[in-house]
Amino acid sequence: MMIEAIRSASSSIMRMRYCCKSSTTKQHCNSSIFRHQNRSIGAARYRSATTHSHVHQSVLTNIHPQHLYNIVNNVDNYKDFLPYCHESKILQTASCGTMMDAVLRIGLPGLSLSLGSNSLLEERYVSRVRMIPASETTPLWTIEAKSIQSNLFDSLKSRWQLSLIDDYANVNGQQQQTGPFCNVNFEVEIQLSNPLISFTLDRVLKDVAKAQVEAFEKRCRAVPFDNESKT
Repeated sequence: MMIEAIRSASSSIMRMRYCCKSSTTKQHCNSSIFRHQNRSIGAARYRSATTHSHVHQSVLTNIHPQHLYNIVNNVDNYKDFLPYCHESKILQTASCGTMMDAVLRIGLPGLSLSLGSNSLLEERYVSRVRMIPASETTPLWTIEAKSIQSNLFDSLKSRWQLSLIDDYANVNGQQQQTGPFCNVNFEVEIQLSNPLISFTLDRVLKDVAKAQVEAFEKRCRAVPFDNESKT
């Protein structure tokens, strides 16, 4: 089934490449990611899905938003530092450079398919990612992702919105910059039809989101900022 999922995702990325060939279609390509139908293979569709969401906000000191943006976009390295992530691989990137498909395998704490089990619930899925760098007119770095192939999730979406905070302090009568500071707004939304997992998810989603942001912050501090390339 996963082979079929990856083939389907690869087929979709080819369509992305086609629509990215001209500047007149690039905007349409970028705006359509969250309208892509989530084709779950094994999820039970006869039950109504329950939506769980959480927003984590924080300010990271001495981290430039472009640095965090680079780290988030480098999906291949997630497995090396991100909690609960056991596999991460970029399948293909659209020629416009603003979209990609990636395979992720995650294990969520406190969730299992059976009562009394202490094991992690693992899910391997394909996610479509849209990347929007900051510009002079819009000083906001945005990364959006949505599952397009999943056995478990009816839908799994996330959004990073990063902005720069310039802070100044009075030092010996002169204003000196003390930043940079990165303002982080991280949103995650999960739709599930499985009532047992859905019941448990609310208890761990907040902690998982917080752990994700903290892991990315730690990664930024461990890896030097290279503004010319992905980190």
